[in-house]
Order: sequence, then structure tokens, then C-alpha cells
Amino acid sequence: MPSEVLNSSSRPSLALRGVWKHYRRGEEDIQAAADISLELRAGSFTCILGPSGGGKSTLLHLMGGMDRPDEGEILVFGRDITRLKSDQLSAYRRSDVGFVFQSFHLLPTLTAAENVELPLAIAGVSLAKRRERAKTLLARVGLLDRSGHRPHQLSGGQAQRVAVARALAADPKIVLADEPTGNLDSQSGLEIMQLLGSIAHEDGRTVVVVTHNEEFIPFADRVVRIRDGRVHSDDVRKAAADVSAEHEAGVARSVQFGTLARMALSAVRRRIGRAILTGLGIAVGVAATVLLMGLGSGLESGVVAGLTSFGPLTSITVSPQRVSGTTSPFAPNTAAGPTTPITPRSLREFAALPGARGAYASVMFLATLRVGGSSTLSSILNLPPSRLASVSGLRPTLEAGAWPTGSGILVSAADAKALLGGKKPNPDKLIGRTISIRPEGMSGGVFGGGTGLIMPPRRLPFVTLRVTGIVTANGANYIPYTLATAWVKQVSGSASITYPGATVIGKTITDVAPLAKRIGKMGYGTTTVEQILQSITSSFSAIEAGLGIIGGIALVVAGLMISVIMSMSVLERRREIGILRAVGARRKDIARLFLTEVGTIGIGGGIVGLGLGAGAGEVINAVISKNASFHGGIFHLPLWLLVLGLVFGAAVSLIAGWIPAARAARLNPVIALHSE
Repeated sequence: MPSEVLNSSSRPSLALRGVWKHYRRGEEDIQAAADISLELRAGSFTCILGPSGGGKSTLLHLMGGMDRPDEGEILVFGRDITRLKSDQLSAYRRSDVGFVFQSFHLLPTLTAAENVELPLAIAGVSLAKRRERAKTLLARVGLLDRSGHRPHQLSGGQAQRVAVARALAADPKIVLADEPTGNLDSQSGLEIMQLLGSIAHEDGRTVVVVTHNEEFIPFADRVVRIRDGRVHSDDVRKAAADVSAEHEAGVARSVQFGTLARMALSAVRRRIGRAILTGLGIAVGVAATVLLMGLGSGLESGVVAGLTSFGPLTSITVSPQRVSGTTSPFAPNTAAGPTTPITPRSLREFAALPGARGAYASVMFLATLRVGGSSTLSSILNLPPSRLASVSGLRPTLEAGAWPTGSGILVSAADAKALLGGKKPNPDKLIGRTISIRPEGMSGGVFGGGTGLIMPPRRLPFVTLRVTGIVTANGANYIPYTLATAWVKQVSGSASITYPGATVIGKTITDVAPLAKRIGKMGYGTTTVEQILQSITSSFSAIEAGLGIIGGIALVVAGLMISVIMSMSVLERRREIGILRAVGARRKDIARLFLTEVGTIGIGGGIVGLGLGAGAGEVINAVISKNASFHGGIFHLPLWLLVLGLVFGAAVSLIAGWIPAARAARLNPVIALHSE
């Protein structure tokens, strides 16, 4: 919307018409402004005198758009500011009005130059331009050499000069000073009044000074006396100079994010102890979430990796009985229906089915392994026949040594360590040595269904095998296919061979489902790796969700702590909020400032939490890795979990900080400015 341009000589720069303002203090009705009408022109220096509590400051706040009248109009270059919305009033204070306060109201964490730049930063002016403007204004008030000093390093007079320079930063047409000499010695007070006089007479600005000091009357062109909210006298001592100036109404603009970020970081540094405490709560919550979900993800990866080591996705495990119920490895399968024996003929029939690449018997033996005086009870699986050895994923991963032939065996790293003994046994040292083995029973493999454990009719003798290699994939040991089929005869004690289980390999993954269906129609139970993977994924999704909820509870607790701490921060920083509102910050700017601050703390806490959670997970992995059965550890930190940890940390902080930020934005600027 185009801004209205007005000539200050054709109308008053500031006009009050029938302005009323009431306050309620308990049951008492306080009349702060009663039917006040004034007209002030550019280039004039007006003093408003009166006793404390007479309504002087209220009048100044009404002129500056810090407060609204109950009745009447306040016209600034012909525009009625009483009709402006909150953001429009902020724009008015940002561009049209400069405030000078009795208590200086400089932000203690900023230098003199940065305090002068503050209104320009709020207005979105570039850093280079506002630095140049601050330099010019500090030179004008004689404090260029103090531009790098903070308020506590300045005298009262110097601090008030910085406040005057800040009031002029946005080149306002109106300067309002509330008891600007109240905290100064007499000499400094005279210097400030002279400076304000030059701003009115030399710059052509409308300057209004509220004071109770009669000594400053000689500086004024006009003296207005206020008592009990009413004008008691209006003495024009000297006519305002004929100043012609054009004025353009302020336009509401957003504070640049870079400015908000710098202000937020400054606030964080100023209260670093509290920031660390707040961030620590987020860090603990994120660390708990990452650790628990990382453990769930790692366990899932480990189980899936171990599962796929038993066969590729194209494999189908066949059992003599139909299987109903769950296919999850966390619960037993339920067998139902008649038993259909798996014989060598059955294997040939499976291999001849459409989509089948081959079929072979699959057996898991429970056996005693013995080397010297050491022994252990473990499982032994059969390797696929040589004709299917080239199928990817069908054989375990060989960590060391060579594939067995004849009377050879692959021993798992865990069993090798148990048999070798000692503090840090090297499994590779078992390669080439002989090992005594006695089969104690057999079943249809890991997913063999309801055959159960088949015990030999009599106790079998130990047989001697040579260790040719070490495997670590699933903790099982492996023997050649021909040796396994020979053991089946010994354990079963029957002349006719029946296998407790079989494995059928499909040509492609798409052949698996129809192939399993055909085998099922033949009276057998089937289980595919894909089915189990889906079941595992579903189960672990529920587990990870549960672990995530536990970690989320820690984040919620951290969020509550942030909300409490930020609420305390809002109470402590009310004066700072009032200063920002006085120089033109909008409500949403205040809210964004606090949200940027708490978001910064949240992201920082999230990063620390990721480090803590990942560190704890790696410690767990280091401890677990000593047991070869958990090769690689059980904690896994995927990229999505890293991102999720940061997002959770920032999101919880922002959500927790929203209510305190909104409360800060709603503070009455007058009340906030005068809060101790």
C-alpha cells in the first residue's frame, strides 16, 4: 500500500484531540488523561511538567504508541494512530518515534554502537548501513571513542547520550523523552537538555520532554503543565521554527533472521549456565531415544542378517507337516494335519516343479563337540550339495580356512573359542586340527516346522572330523551334504531314508510364492525367508515404537523443564522485551526471538544427545563384540535416526518454548519497560 506523504508545515506533526485514559487499580479508578488536546509542530521543543503520578508519562506513552487511549484521537502527520493495529503501531514506533528513558534502558550485553543499531536491526537494515549510521550518531553525541564500550563501562551521562543516539537511529520525526535527566547529575542533565534542544531546532524534529524539574523551562519553546491527568496550563514561550519536511509513514517489516539469531546467541551466552542446564535436558532425552531405538534397529539388523545367512530369499524350507500359526522366530510354529514323509523321491519331485532350481535335504543336528579336555553342545547344519553351491547366499560366509570335503567341518567362531579356552582364544588356531563329534539328535533345521527333535535309538559313538575353516554368520557349524545324509541314517536307525526337512530353491524371487503353494498342495508345510523377514520387520517395528515412546517420555520431561525455565526467563527479561517493543519490534518478532533462542538450545542439546546416545551404543557394542555370537554389536545408528534425533530435539524445544514465547509477545510494552 503506498504511504501517505504529508508536509509538516501544513498541519501539526503531533495532535491530541479529546484524549482520555483510565486505569483500574483494585477498586480504584485512576484518571491518567482527561480530555487532553494539544497540537505540536516540527522543530518545537515542548516540556511537559507536573508532579509524579500526574499523568505525564502516560501522555508520553500515548503519543509514542506504547499505549492506547480509551477515547479521543492522536494524529501523527494527519494519521490517527489510535486506529492502527498492533503491527502498524510497531512500525510507527520503529520509524516515526524515538524514545529516551530515565533509566537509559540500554541492553547490557550490547556495546554502545550495537545499542544504537538496535532499532535499525529491528527494521531489517543491513549490517553495513546500520554500523555506518551508529558511527555517525555516536560522533554527534561525542561518544565515537566509546562505541565499543558496554553500558556498565559508561557514566550516566554517557549512557544517556547513547540512548539519545539510539532514539535518532531510524531518523524519526518525533523524539519523546521521559525524565531523561532523572538519573544524572546537574551538569550531565544540562548537556542532555542542550542536545535535545539542538535535535528540535537544528534537525527540525518534534521533541517532547516529560520532567518535573523547573530548571529546564528555559530550554523549552513551550511548557505544558499536567495535574491529575488534565492540562492546567499551556505556555508557548517561543513559536516553532517554520520547518518544511516530508514524512512517509512507516512500513511494517520483519526482523532479519540473522539479526534474530545473533540476538538469540547473545542471550544464550549471557545465561550460559541456564542454557547448558536446559540443553542437557534435551540431550538426555535425545540420547535415550537414540540409544533405545538404535538398539532396536541394531537387533533387527542382526536378526535379519543372521536369518539371511540361513538361505537366500529364493529358498523355501519344507517340513513334513503343515504349519499354521506364526512364522515369527520369537514364537514356536504350530503343526497341524497329517505327516507327509520327505524322501529322496520327494526331493526329486520338488526339483521338478515349475520354477524350482533344485532341492535338497536340510537337517540340523544337535551334537557334542570335543577337543582335548574341552567340550560343548552345539548345532550342526548341512551345506548344500555341490550342484547348488553356486547359488548366492546359500552357503555361510567363510571367515577363514577352506570349504570342507569328505570328513571335514566348518566350526563357528563361538564354538572354536569355547573349545580352545583361555582369555583371548584365536578361532583360526583350530583350523587343521581334528575334533570329536557325537550326534545327539536331529530336527528339520531352523525353520523345519513340527518334526521335533529326533533322538537316535541308541547312543552313537564319537566320530573324528578335521576343521577346515571358521564361520561366524549364525553361530552354527557346517558339514558336507554327503556326510549329513549319512548321519541321518545313523540317527534315524531306519533302513528307509526320510528327512526331517528340505530346502527348495526357486529360480527367481517371483517363483517362490507359487512354488510354495504347489508344495503345500502336496501335503507339506512351507516357510519362506521372505515371510519371516516380513514378520520380523513387523515385530521390530512394534519394539522400536515402544522403545521410541520410552525415549519420548524423557523428551517430554525435558520439554516441561524447558517450558519452566523459559517462563522464568521471560519474567527476568521483561525490561528487555519492553525496550525491543519501544524501538519497534512487533509481537511476532519477540516470539520469534525467544523461539530462535530455545531452538538454538534444542539443536545444541540434540547434537550433544546424539553424541551421548551414539557413544553409549558404541560402548555396548564394544562389550558385546567380545562374544563372537554378536559379531558387529547390537547397536546400529542409521542416518534416519540421526536426523530424527535432531528434529526431535529442536521440535520439543520449540513446542515447549511456544507458550513462554507467546506470553513474552503479549506483554504490555509499558508494563514490561518499567519492570524491575
